[in-house]
Amino acid sequence: MNDQSAFHLICSAFGWVAFAVKLRDLRRAPRNPMRRAICSTLFLASVCVFCAAPAVIGLLNRLTGVANFAAPLVYCLLVALGASCHVLLAYWRWPAEQALTIARRWTLAYAVIVMALVALFAVGEAPVERRVDFDTYYADTPYIAGFVLLYLLAVAVAMAVQVRMCWGWARVAGRPWLRRGLWLIGLGALGALGFSVAKLAAVVARWCGTDWDWLSSRLAPVLALLGLVVSAVGYALPVLGDHLSGLRGWVERYRAYRALYPLWDALRRATPAIVPPTRVPWWDFELRLTRRLAEINDGRLALRAHADPRVAETALRLGREAGLTGVDLCATVDAARLRAAVAAKAANVRFPPDAAGTGHGGARGGTDGIGELAWLVTVSRAFAASPVVAAALARAAGDGEADGTELPTPACGSRGVFGRFRPARTR
Repeated sequence: MNDQSAFHLICSAFGWVAFAVKLRDLRRAPRNPMRRAICSTLFLASVCVFCAAPAVIGLLNRLTGVANFAAPLVYCLLVALGASCHVLLAYWRWPAEQALTIARRWTLAYAVIVMALVALFAVGEAPVERRVDFDTYYADTPYIAGFVLLYLLAVAVAMAVQVRMCWGWARVAGRPWLRRGLWLIGLGALGALGFSVAKLAAVVARWCGTDWDWLSSRLAPVLALLGLVVSAVGYALPVLGDHLSGLRGWVERYRAYRALYPLWDALRRATPAIVPPTRVPWWDFELRLTRRLAEINDGRLALRAHADPRVAETALRLGREAGLTGVDLCATVDAARLRAAVAAKAANVRFPPDAAGTGHGGARGGTDGIGELAWLVTVSRAFAASPVVAAALARAAGDGEADGTELPTPACGSRGVFGRFRPARTR
């Protein structure tokens, strides 16, 4: 097996993988005509590339005893692929009933082309086996030349229509992964169009007495194989992309879960009662994350009476001097007060209710839970590693005991340090 055959088989494998992905969707809705069209398109593309490998061509010719039996087989498969692309585009563009009528017309038209190809090859003469340069070698042979020209024009028309349709639809598609998939499908069809154009140029050059065979034997196969790979990725991308987005969201939430640990650990040590005795199953990550958020909020509420308002004022001043603004500044101030409250509780130091801040002790963040998670992650990171928090604690410790007077709360949109908060932005 030479390198070209290996390249064909590798690219064909990409098509089979995409076909397997879409076949799973077809099993869920076996009567969906669009899914059937996608599966047939990927199947025909994969079979075409597999059968076009020089090693497979030689095997087919030997098994049938016909010198160039693989040529009409591969070319008829390519025409059938063009028909399948038109059927798919019909179901993409028009309602099901209208698309069915249009799909039948395209199928009938390409079926006529396939029969014409078979007839032209049967009446023509191609006694010498040509695995790579069949098109140009027989470019001047009666009937075989028409056979080659007919299949190349049929494939070129199908791919040109697919490029225009896919890229036009990609401009208005709402789903991001669908839009990306359509761009890739159109790009793959452009590669197949380049395959047809390169071979047509090589054939016309032969008619004119010029040798451009490299366009047919070298450039055209590369364009076709790359087009298959790109199209296969494009067909599979809308499905796989949603899974990738879900996986990325899970990774981000898992990183947030880990980032909450410093704050959660300090709060549970200060108030062990916030952690229920019932253990959460290790495999239920969402429940573990929900419980960690609830335990942090309970811990914040339990520390409300131990919050020192001097720390907030000091952290606010130092944060502004350090250039912090917005959510980062508010989170730093809140983290400083929480660290001070943990220390105050350990020393059994309490502050008057009006000095500790008002509010019901809920978590800051959006009501949908996403803003809350981002906010608490920001607070936890500042709680664990912010130099402003450390400096504020040290500065407040050197200022002596609090005089009980309520000091200004940072203007971050909060209602008390433990009140509800909707941050202006989240990270």
